[in-house]
Amino acid sequence: MIALLKAADIAVARVCKWGVIAALSVLFFLLLAGVVTRAVPFVSITGYDEIVELLIAWMTFIGAVALWREGALYNVTLLLVAVSRPLRLALEILIRLLMLAFALILLVKGYEFAAGSGETTPFLRFDKVYWYASIPVAGALMVAYSIAGLVLAMRGHFDQSEPSGGLLG
Repeated sequence: MIALLKAADIAVARVCKWGVIAALSVLFFLLLAGVVTRAVPFVSITGYDEIVELLIAWMTFIGAVALWREGALYNVTLLLVAVSRPLRLALEILIRLLMLAFALILLVKGYEFAAGSGETTPFLRFDKVYWYASIPVAGALMVAYSIAGLVLAMRGHFDQSEPSGGLLG
């Protein structure tokens, strides 16, 4: 079971990393194409801003998942290393519970928002649910990592002073 979880963790890490890189690369080329089309008035790109919105939404949320996975999104190491071990474990558990609460809110409210949007893009006429789906997808992944972090903190095995590639090593 642990091997399966580690494989899933590695897959999430790779998808997040390469997803952000791909989205940023496409955004760069779209920006470049936008500059070229202004210089050459008979060439135009249709739906440009709609594609940019989609890429930015997914890049932002999968980037947040990547940081959440590594425990690098919010971290006050000075506070954790300044207190005794029992207090540190209690703080880690409290932090993990707060992270889980935030991730659950993101998942539930993000799903409600995406499911209830009913919007389409003005030019390409795509359903905006593909844009908004980035919110509950990120929330679901954050919930999974928050639960894993909470379990590790409750067992006393999670030490935030030593950086790692993720919760599972």
